[in-house]
Amino acid sequence: MRRSLSLLFAGLLASTAFGASAENLDHAALARLTRQISLIENKAQSDGASVQFLEPLLTERLNGIAASTPLQAPAFATIENKAGLHTIPVDFMLAQLRLQTGARFNADVGKALTNANAPALFIRGGAITLKQLAQDAAAQFPGALEKNGDTYTANWPIIIWSDSGLILDDGNRLELSTSAGAFMLNAGLLQLDNAAISGSAESNAGLTDFKPFVVTAMSGALQAKQATFSNLGFQGAGSTSGISIIGAALMPARMQSFFVDSHFDKVSSVSLLNTHNILIAGNQFRDAAGPAIAMKGVTNGRVLSNIVTGSRQGQGINVQNRSSDIEVAHNVILDNRGSGIFLANGVRDITVSANLLSGNGRGGISVVRGTCIDLAGNIVIGNRQVGIKVRTSDRLALSQNELINNSGPGISVTEQGPQATLTISDNHFIANKSGLHGGSASEVALARNDFAGQSPILLDGEFASYVPQLLRVSTADHAAQPLIIHANEQSSPRTDCQSGS
Repeated sequence: MRRSLSLLFAGLLASTAFGASAENLDHAALARLTRQISLIENKAQSDGASVQFLEPLLTERLNGIAASTPLQAPAFATIENKAGLHTIPVDFMLAQLRLQTGARFNADVGKALTNANAPALFIRGGAITLKQLAQDAAAQFPGALEKNGDTYTANWPIIIWSDSGLILDDGNRLELSTSAGAFMLNAGLLQLDNAAISGSAESNAGLTDFKPFVVTAMSGALQAKQATFSNLGFQGAGSTSGISIIGAALMPARMQSFFVDSHFDKVSSVSLLNTHNILIAGNQFRDAAGPAIAMKGVTNGRVLSNIVTGSRQGQGINVQNRSSDIEVAHNVILDNRGSGIFLANGVRDITVSANLLSGNGRGGISVVRGTCIDLAGNIVIGNRQVGIKVRTSDRLALSQNELINNSGPGISVTEQGPQATLTISDNHFIANKSGLHGGSASEVALARNDFAGQSPILLDGEFASYVPQLLRVSTADHAAQPLIIHANEQSSPRTDCQSGS
């Protein structure tokens, strides 16, 4: 009976003012859009793909995904003086690494070293290019860093101290030996300009799970443009996850870290912890083991115009642990095992806008325990669970999102606190399993949403009984009037998204 009533309401809704004026999808149009998404998925997997590369396919409903103005990439930092090359005991640096990074540092890393008594290359006192580093190492420490054609292979760990920098440019390729247990610790500046860092293909006899990794910690910064990173990192996120940047309150970074127009292939995760002022723009992330991009405790971060595909165990983009002032915009996020974008655990002041999310295993966007978050203008289509899920969060605004053909509800709102508020306005719901689902929800304000393409179920769960009111406020005479579901009695001060109080 309920399904037949929902079909009736869907038919009535299609005749209302907003339903009649909206651009909706019939079966043929939905099939065309599905084929268009499939073409985008195939092209996004190509070597060197970018959002700009996908632009010919980002038409009609998808034409807001590509940014309208090009990004102005930051300038590289410079370091005066020429660095000297020294050695330092690996055990000492591993102890420092554990002390300074903490986060999921794999305590067994020392087992991967071919020779536990061998030192690490230690750069300090200025800047040095990879070519010069190889020449100095060949003269002072034979076998530590070898040149094989266009590739330099590091058999020892490389340490960049806080007063120094290592520069890779002009097509330089640095390979960290997996069999020898090589890795990099950067406390100064690691810079890649049209260069590459990779882990070698062979396995490690002492620690079968070992993969080389690059850690930037203490006051260090990592700056990359048109770079390639591949085959790096233990599975998951954390300091040995592939590429990590880890801040410390007593030693804040002196330079901005950024990744621009670069490619990440089989890098377990790019992990950013307790740091600030991060830019990740115009990159391609493929086949990560954990979250492709993981932020914890990050302030002032921008994730713009990236392609994120095929994360095998985690989310496409994961923002957690009180991260704030984060912008996630114009990204194409496809076929990740977890959610496309996951925001959780005390995050606030986050904007997620104009992203394309499709084929993600746990839904398009999930927000858990977040405050003051705007989700606007996203295309959330064909995800394998919910389009957008909101749980235990407050002061959220969901507007102008396209929620199309998701296997679960277009939007789900659950487990809200007694004073929590949520605004859902100007969204399109088309061919989802249900339109809007509620469970243990508090105040939700609905305004000017288009359900004309959503059938058979418009509102689901504890929201189902509000269908008649939804139809009534959707008529021409009442279109400007929001429908308030479960209105709160304001008995305590509301969170102020401007002041943070």
